[in-house]
Amino acid sequence: MPSFSAKVYEQLSIERTKRHETLLHELSRDPTIIRNIVPMGHKLGNPEPIFREIKPEEAADWKARFSGSRAH
Repeated sequence: MPSFSAKVYEQLSIERTKRHETLLHELSRDPTIIRNIVPMGHKLGNPEPIFREIKPEEAADWKARFSGSRAH
């Protein structure tokens, strides 16, 4: 979910770099690097919700429109 990670980086006030794209691979080799992602003393951005609430009627609409048909 690229938009999710973009919002997280924005709220952390961190510019996303190539290293962030390969972070999972790097963490598998050296889990201590997680300590260096956000530098000590770094000022965070403004926190705000990343996901919005999905209303029951909206979910029902999506289910009706996109669930497809089941062959029995």
